[in-house]
Amino acid sequence: MKLITNGATYNLKILQHHPELPWVLMLHGFMGSSKAMEPLAGRLTQNCNPVLIDLLGHGHTTVVADAERFRTNQQISDLHSILDRLQFRNLFLYGYSMGGRLAQHLFMSASSGFSGLILESTHCGITNRADREKRKALDEQRASEIESDTDAFLDRWINLPLFQSPGSKPDTGYESILREQKPELMAASLRGFGAGVMPPICGQLSQIKKPVGLIAGESDQKYVDKMSEMAQLCTDSKLKIVHSAGHRVHADRPEQTAQFITQFLRNHG
Repeated sequence: MKLITNGATYNLKILQHHPELPWVLMLHGFMGSSKAMEPLAGRLTQNCNPVLIDLLGHGHTTVVADAERFRTNQQISDLHSILDRLQFRNLFLYGYSMGGRLAQHLFMSASSGFSGLILESTHCGITNRADREKRKALDEQRASEIESDTDAFLDRWINLPLFQSPGSKPDTGYESILREQKPELMAASLRGFGAGVMPPICGQLSQIKKPVGLIAGESDQKYVDKMSEMAQLCTDSKLKIVHSAGHRVHADRPEQTAQFITQFLRNHG
C-alpha cells in the first residue's frame, strides 16, 4: 500500500485484518525497512494485526534528501496523517532502536489514540548538552562517510560491537536490507533525526498512563541500562532482558520477542 503525505510516498504492509484482534504498528531501526520486521510480524498474526511501514527515506518510502524534512515534528505529522486515514481501533505501537525513539514522540503526541507502547533497544534521548553535541558531530561524520563511500561505511557498521552477540544469526537478511538503502537519504536521516538532534523526551515518560513494554538483549549492556532507566520513569512498565541477544533482539531471538509482545497484548489488549 502506498500513501502520500507532505510530499513523501510511504510504503505500508497490512499483514491481515482480523476484526477481533488488536493492531500493532511496527517501526524499524535506522537503515532498516519493513522487511526487517517481517519475521517477527509473522509470528504475531495469531494475536494481532501487524502493520509494517518503511519509515521516511527508508525502504520504498520516498522523499527529498533534505535533513529538515526528517525532523521529528515532520515525521510525526506524516504518521498522524497516515493513521488518521487508516482509523485503526485498539492500536499498539512498537518501535525498535531509531523507530523506538520515533515511537515515543508519536505516542506522546497522541497517547489517547494508542492502547500501549512497546519499545526494543532504544532510549528516550540525550539530555546533556555536551553529549548531544558529541553525538551530533558523530552523526555528521557518519553521514559524510555514507555519502563518500557507502560500501566502506556499511562494512564498518555491520561489524560494530553493538550488533554482535552470542545469538546473532548470519542469515537474518539484515545486510541485504542495509545495502538496499539510498545513501543520500540515510545521510539526511542522520542529520535530521539523529540522536543528537532529536529532542529528548525522557522528562515526559512519567506522563504516560498507558502500559509500556520494554525489551533489551542481555549482551547489549548499554541499552539494558538505558531501558532500565526508562522503566523507572514509566509508571506502568514491564522490562524484559532476553538471554543470548544483542541490540537486534527481534532478529537474535524472534520467538522470545514474539512471546513477550504476545503476553503484553493479552494483558492489555
